Amino acid sequence: MKKISLLIALALFSHNASAAIQLMATRVVYDSNNSSAALPIQNQSNSDYLVQTWLEDPNGGTTAIPMQVVPPILKLSAGKAASLRFIYSGKSLPDNQETLFWINIQEIPPASKDENVLQVAVHSRLKLFYRPSALKTTLAEQADKLQWVKSGNQLTIKNNGPMYISLNTLHVENKNINLDMIAPHGQKTVSLGSSSVGNTVSYGYVNDFGGVTEVKDHPLN
Repeated sequence: MKKISLLIALALFSHNASAAIQLMATRVVYDSNNSSAALPIQNQSNSDYLVQTWLEDPNGGTTAIPMQVVPPILKLSAGKAASLRFIYSGKSLPDNQETLFWINIQEIPPASKDENVLQVAVHSRLKLFYRPSALKTTLAEQADKLQWVKSGNQLTIKNNGPMYISLNTLHVENKNINLDMIAPHGQKTVSLGSSSVGNTVSYGYVNDFGGVTEVKDHPLN
């Protein structure tokens, strides 16, 4: 019988124990004051793996990206660690707001010597934020400046600042409503359903370290 191979694409949030290549961060923030940014990875399996990496823009495009991954492909021995580096060419990115890229990491397992083997090759995807030093602000400041506007049973969240804000949850009454990322100078509208809010909202956002920071009793606009 022929060996069976299976490719499963997973985002980082669903990264499970079957992944051999573990990512040691959930996002990468590239400060423009630095010459590069890094993402540590580790092979936690007992076999050598190939690791292929590439970048995409927010629309999934891979051309005309002024950022490169070094190395784009590497062999990572069992139990060993390495760092992927991201280097900006210095051209075309705006200096008045963040730029988002998606990091793709595809692990390539060694060929099995046995037949009838199910091989799982995990494809991980996480965010890379290029942050210009000219912004002179922080993610915490911008998350606190979000405008929340209620209209009927809907809330519109306005981000008038220059940073991407990955919202986590909105806490209303006795339940949590999942939220999404808001681009610079963008907005999102969420439905409250049968829940109600008073004059304030409490919510969480994902900070630069991948944890969730809670904001309590933020006033509605």
